[in-house]
Amino acid sequence: MIKPGIPFIPMEPVSHPEAFDDESYGFQVKWDGTRILAHIGGGVELFNRKMNKRTKQYPEVVGALSRFFSGKSAVLDGEMIALLGGKPDFQNLMRRDMAVDEATVKYLTLKIPVTYVVFDILYLNGKCLVDLPFSERYSMLRTCLSSSDPVVVTDTFPGMGVALFEAVKEKGLEGIVAKKLDSLYEIGKKSKKWLKIKNRRTIHCLIGGFLVDGRKLKSVIVGRMMEGELIYLGRVFIGLDEEKRKLLYDVLSRLERKDCPFAKLPPLEKREKPVWVVPCITAEVEFLDYTSEGYLRQPVFRRIENIL
Repeated sequence: MIKPGIPFIPMEPVSHPEAFDDESYGFQVKWDGTRILAHIGGGVELFNRKMNKRTKQYPEVVGALSRFFSGKSAVLDGEMIALLGGKPDFQNLMRRDMAVDEATVKYLTLKIPVTYVVFDILYLNGKCLVDLPFSERYSMLRTCLSSSDPVVVTDTFPGMGVALFEAVKEKGLEGIVAKKLDSLYEIGKKSKKWLKIKNRRTIHCLIGGFLVDGRKLKSVIVGRMMEGELIYLGRVFIGLDEEKRKLLYDVLSRLERKDCPFAKLPPLEKREKPVWVVPCITAEVEFLDYTSEGYLRQPVFRRIENIL
């Protein structure tokens, strides 16, 4: 039973290897952000998937939902995203999501606008909707909430998974979710009635350090420059053959510096001794998605862009 103000763990999709067409499914874009449940009733409270409050981090969304649902009660399920160049930018969103100080929140609200992309409604005006099929819940969502920045309702495409996935790939988005039109909302469960199909994307990273095994390159520590600071994204060790590994080791060894170039020291094991370098070598890295900490998941080198 769902009621406004009582947090819960949301339903999650399971991974599926490839896109497909099926008239019994509705297909939605998988937005690259953070899952947010909006509880509306006598005020608005926002919770993430771990049931932690995120109300004060997104005041513009709280204000919009208060206006949309004035005098009503509801629980919405969706994704909070920050757009940069027309695409979700996870690192910028994390700056918003982790802000605590009131002055910082106010500054970032102006600097990094967010959009709350709603894809489900689970409670409306005293009635819990989790036992209704997804198609009915989505229809109710469309009826009671019109898209108006910073809150929008995501589109659902019945039966058209392959075409939507191709469009997502072309735009470099995270992927799609396929939802059985007759699926009920299973609180706190991963269900095969919801399937996520992810698009492997690429990102341009700066190399800020590396780890060695003897004189062999073990892994490379990469990051992204944001407002003059190098933000850690993860380690990459797959995708280079022995010849390129040796060449990269030779080049990076000539760029060694004593201090860490990253804004915050990357997570290291006790015995690890990284070699820090001047971050001037760019790598194109393919990855699946981001972890909750904002690190690249399953990163693979595609190429080193300015090694020579």
